[in-house]
Parts: sequence; C-alpha cells; structure tokens
Amino acid sequence: MSVTKKELLKMIDDAIDLEEKSIPVYMKHINTALFWSGLPEWERKQLGIYLNMLAKESGKHSVKLNSLKKKIEQGGKDVY
Repeated sequence: MSVTKKELLKMIDDAIDLEEKSIPVYMKHINTALFWSGLPEWERKQLGIYLNMLAKESGKHSVKLNSLKKKIEQGGKDVY
C-alpha cells in the first residue's frame, strides 16, 4: 500500500492535532481523578510527577512530528 505526499502530510497533521489537543484534556481529567481519589497526598504528588513526565514526552512527539512534516514537505518524493 502506498501513500501520497498529500495523504501522509494529512496524517501527520492529524497526529499533531491529536497530541496537542488531547493531552491537556487528559491531564485535567486525571488530575481531577487524583484529587478525588482519596489517595494520600504523597502518592497523589508522585502520580502528578509521573503524569507531568508523560505530558512532556508527548510534547516531544509533537516536535518530532513537526520535524518529519517539514522534511516531507521539502522532499521531492510523492509516494511513500
């Protein structure tokens, strides 16, 4: 199965959009769940730290996807 440059760029744009929009929503919901969880404060803080690490990793995904998008846009290849 081959994918045209235009189709691939659309898929990358969709992935970037999903990363940028979904992570803040998930963070908010999970932080709210942690607040109401009844877990000790120390455990909530630890889980919050892990959650922030995941959010930062997601930010790295967006950077990599944008870099890939730029490389594909500048390339001469049209089928992948």
